[in-house]
Amino acid sequence: MAEGLTISTVIEALKVLTTPRGDSWRDSGQASPETDKQCTLLNTLKLNVSTLEDKILNGPEWKELNKMRMRLLAQTKWLEGCFSSHTEPHWRFTLEALLLLLCLKECMIELVASFQPSKPNPRTPEVAPALSPDTLSISQQKIVQAVLQFVISLGICPYLLPGVGLPIQQRSEFGALVRSLITCETPTIRTRRLFISCSALMEVSHQLSLGSLLLTHYLGDLMAGLCQLGFCPSRKNAEQNTIEKLKDLTESERNQCKEFLKSLLDQVYQPLVIRELLILQGGPRQGIKSCSGKATKRAPAPSWLRRLSGHLLSERLMKPHGVQAVVRGILEGAGAGAVGGHDAEAASSNWEKCDAIARILVSCPQQSLTVEEYYQKVCPQILDLLHIQDPFTARQFQRVATEAFLAIGQAEPQLAEKHLILPVLEPLLRWTLAPQGLCGRKQTHSNSAALY
Repeated sequence: MAEGLTISTVIEALKVLTTPRGDSWRDSGQASPETDKQCTLLNTLKLNVSTLEDKILNGPEWKELNKMRMRLLAQTKWLEGCFSSHTEPHWRFTLEALLLLLCLKECMIELVASFQPSKPNPRTPEVAPALSPDTLSISQQKIVQAVLQFVISLGICPYLLPGVGLPIQQRSEFGALVRSLITCETPTIRTRRLFISCSALMEVSHQLSLGSLLLTHYLGDLMAGLCQLGFCPSRKNAEQNTIEKLKDLTESERNQCKEFLKSLLDQVYQPLVIRELLILQGGPRQGIKSCSGKATKRAPAPSWLRRLSGHLLSERLMKPHGVQAVVRGILEGAGAGAVGGHDAEAASSNWEKCDAIARILVSCPQQSLTVEEYYQKVCPQILDLLHIQDPFTARQFQRVATEAFLAIGQAEPQLAEKHLILPVLEPLLRWTLAPQGLCGRKQTHSNSAALY
């Protein structure tokens, strides 16, 4: 790491990049309100990038940051040729934000590597241990979150195909403004920019603190981008209204995106992954409210994404504790699990969700070798739902188990008997079918104990 570079210096650079300047908010006078907002946003982005470049090049306190910035720019192949004079302001802003996030990640990693905590003093055991040098303060976390929001809004969401992920224009007024601003890129440019943004954010997520800030809020957007980059078909006979040929990605780059997605799905809290996969698969059928408060229909997910999401959901389901992950992913946020609270009792009466989960559990995925193999893995996990001790979740988990028990019994009665009914009755059967002599001895022993 460049000597003397600190986290606070990189955070200050991020703050310069995201803080609006007074000069950029000048009124355009005769322009329409929508055009005026677009001009204001572009002026702000352009001015902030210019201010940052001036500080980095001319400020002595920014010298070490500039060295790391140039080193990372030279080492990162997918950033080659991106910083040209003809780059649009919104994309140039995104590139600067990504590069600073990479600088922050490198700075934090190398600070931790060189950190040598002092030995605890036995005379003062109550003193808290020294914080890790990569710990961010609350104000620093807010700045990083603002930068991540800009990167997601300007670098990922505008380049997603219709039906892939939640539309940014239906999330907020700023999202609608961004969507109206970024509309003219060709498929090749759109794909390349999406690849750069996703690759940089995956690199940033390798640092624990930054990864937590990123994946807590923007896991779904990152998953949507990686799904599109790695799995969107490029065949000419694909759906013309939702598929655009991915001309600008090599096969190795597509495989890299697939590996990124796989590692992401394996590392993140599984109920959260399940929830995001369900949204990618199509989410709720009803319309979602836009920033104006009106319900608008969401574009249907393309068929390749529905198949991919279903496949990934089935993989999660067949893993150890996969059934609990599916149940928690659907029910958490409806009053169960980590949310709990006053809505837990109301949510526990929602049989529709429990019935929907049961239908998911009873459907054997295509990647399973046989139906029996699938039920052999899933049924013990269904029975485990009956033993949940948490009072907030126990009732819903028991209802899911009951619904699944009935559904499997109707669909596959023989397999239900083998993998559900007999395991439940096994303790009773073991006692009732025990040899008569053994039962007699136990009864005699019991009577003898009673005499004493």
